[in-house]
Amino acid sequence: MEKRYKKLTRAERFNVQVLGRITLESNDGKGESYICNTINVSLSGALVETGSLIPMGSLLKYAFCMPGFTIPVNVIGEVVRGVKDDEDERKAKSKTKVQKLYRYGIIFLDMREEDKKAMESYLIRCQNAPLQPDPGA
Repeated sequence: MEKRYKKLTRAERFNVQVLGRITLESNDGKGESYICNTINVSLSGALVETGSLIPMGSLLKYAFCMPGFTIPVNVIGEVVRGVKDDEDERKAKSKTKVQKLYRYGIIFLDMREEDKKAMESYLIRCQNAPLQPDPGA
């Protein structure tokens, strides 16, 4: 095979449960904005969950605050993957009406240097933290 393609390396992902805000890019500067739950994050991207339908390939601003930090990280990203949560499984566990959730993979395209350093610092702390026992085990 020709060496026409650059091999992409995956950054290590870390589970975090923090709220974030996604704002879709628009020509008029007034893009739609959605609250999302951050599932995991790496230096190259994030997996988020929201009740809003977002088109694949959408450019967006993504802001979230890492635990222990007071200033949010702001990145420009692109939606590269989308999955609808399995509503039937959740309905079986609950008798109440359940909103559909969508999970989106966001690749980071641009980030300020200070945000990158803050993320690196946080992710190094996550990597070095002792494993917590699983309360469900």
